[in-house]
Amino acid sequence: MNKNISDDELEDIMMRGPSARESKTGDHDMMFKALGNPVRRKIIVSIGTFGKSVAEVMKETGVDRSQLDYQLDFLNKGEYTVVDEDICRLTDKGLGLLSNI
Repeated sequence: MNKNISDDELEDIMMRGPSARESKTGDHDMMFKALGNPVRRKIIVSIGTFGKSVAEVMKETGVDRSQLDYQLDFLNKGEYTVVDEDICRLTDKGLGLLSNI
């Protein structure tokens, strides 16, 4: 049986956000990607519980600025880190990652 969908119904379907299950699955995928990358793990460990400056993280991890910016962008999108001015900090989600390394 093929039901015709009205334009309004189609728009509602397209505007609807992900289900709770889809959202949780996306969170888990992002977490595995964050923990699966050795450079990201080094960055998370370097930032630690209290946070560090960008320069300190670069020195401790041995990555250059462009690589650090790339990895921090990924971690920021996953809501694992925040960078305020020149200080990198782990969010509550980021601290959860740290406890699993």
